Amino acid sequence: MTESQDAQPAAILGIETTVEALVQAMIVWDAENYRHCLQTAEYAAAIAAGLGIEGVEAEHIRIGALLHDIGKLGVDLSVLRKPSSLDADELELIQLHPAAGASILERVLPPAVVECAAAHHEQPDGRGYPNGLAEPDIPLGALICRVADVLDSLTTEQTYRSAVSIDEALAELRDGAGTRYSAAVVDALVRLIETQQLRPAA
Repeated sequence: MTESQDAQPAAILGIETTVEALVQAMIVWDAENYRHCLQTAEYAAAIAAGLGIEGVEAEHIRIGALLHDIGKLGVDLSVLRKPSSLDADELELIQLHPAAGASILERVLPPAVVECAAAHHEQPDGRGYPNGLAEPDIPLGALICRVADVLDSLTTEQTYRSAVSIDEALAELRDGAGTRYSAAVVDALVRLIETQQLRPAA
């Protein structure tokens, strides 16, 4: 699927031109990160469907997941791909990307899309960032995006670690259900995989 084809479902919302322009910026900046965002969007769309979310709400979540890391355009690739642990300054820089992404998207896209970028690193136990929100205050789209994001990140080789198996990734998500990740979202993902309605790329 090309980036243009990926953006086409947004046509029902009248925002397809904006989404495609942002996608093009991501591709030019870092094609590998775009691949991650594209896969995250596919997982997020499947999870949303598994939770019974349909129509415009589901499409907002898919687009939000596709653009969730757009705030990283302001982070040097040498930091993003550093093969060792980040120092305090680098970690602080990375943790600015949700707010930076929200600042970009809020100018041109609906709030439900913006929420995915703004809150995809928040955790149900309130220990996430940038605002330390707890689950009742974290939008469902962001909770879905977080689980989809982690699934792809874990099962894809990174500069600082090897990819893990699907079973290992699911073990991490189950272990963190209710604290690091939404239990309802993790349950929906596990059901999809166990019934083979979703087949992760790894």
